[in-house]
Amino acid sequence: MKEQQRLLFQKLSNKLSGKTILVSGATGLIGARILALIGILHKEFDQSICGVGLYRDEDKKNRCFPTLPQGITMCQWNAENISMTLPQHNAIIHCAGISGGSKMHLKDPLKIYQTNVEGTRNMLNYNVHHDKVPFLFVSTYEVYGEVNQEQPFDETYPCHLDTFTLRNCYAEMKRMCEVLCCMYSSQFSFQSFSVRLTSTFGEGVGYNDPRFFAEFARCIIEGRNIILKSTGSTIRSYLDADDAAMGMLYVLAFGENGNAYNLTNMQNSISIRDIAQKMIDVSETKTKLNFEIAENISSLGYRKDGCTLMDSSKLMALGWHPVYTLDETIIKLIESMKSNRQ
Repeated sequence: MKEQQRLLFQKLSNKLSGKTILVSGATGLIGARILALIGILHKEFDQSICGVGLYRDEDKKNRCFPTLPQGITMCQWNAENISMTLPQHNAIIHCAGISGGSKMHLKDPLKIYQTNVEGTRNMLNYNVHHDKVPFLFVSTYEVYGEVNQEQPFDETYPCHLDTFTLRNCYAEMKRMCEVLCCMYSSQFSFQSFSVRLTSTFGEGVGYNDPRFFAEFARCIIEGRNIILKSTGSTIRSYLDADDAAMGMLYVLAFGENGNAYNLTNMQNSISIRDIAQKMIDVSETKTKLNFEIAENISSLGYRKDGCTLMDSSKLMALGWHPVYTLDETIIKLIESMKSNRQ
């Protein structure tokens, strides 16, 4: 463990002492990393800090957690059954949902609504009918829409979304979920927060993950060339999954009610093209970067090219800061995917 990370854990352990945190989407990348960090808090800092992970698929749970971290219990969850009694908890982090990089908007766009919006509403209803504990919703940088500027922007930046661009249905559903959290929090008097997460990867990414960074890693592991179907000029900042999980715990512990927080590493701004080359360089393989530009790029489901750089100063003012460099995160991604290869 890095010393900077240990200091973050120590501050968190004081604030979260005696707390049990309920995490939905426990077998997803972010949910699993949050539970891993809670396990470290329990084992090395304060055994009164515990976590409960909610999951749907038993096989996926067993693959994701062949051995449970100390202090963690798992519970199979039917989100529609709000009368179901879950283990006692003091806060909720709602990670469950379909990711923007899944290309689900091309296959079944209505499923994005059903899973993300109805799933969030069910989770909020559960909270209302039980303990009304603090509720943290995991949102996305995509709620800001089509941003193209080199200057980092904060949480007050206005949204620019074309509602007739199918790719934007994911962002609109995330915006709707943020509004739902605001409404429920106001009407039923419990704390709510949102974190707007940048592109995130690292330890825990599944071998068959459809997102571009996983495809780049698969090419490197399998000895194939990386082929970009676009110019790869889109620029954004990237974040290590463990840094993301730590940031969410910090918002839960120290955040201000009714606020959204940008969650990114402002030092990791890079284009998709350059991150592909960096992954090749860091891995020291013979993989090459090639381009086969598609005639109709929009049919591939990509977001429009742009420069989307969030300012995370608001979150850093709570005491959080990223620990891992981009090179370290790339190494964690490739090694994790190698170990998860089936």
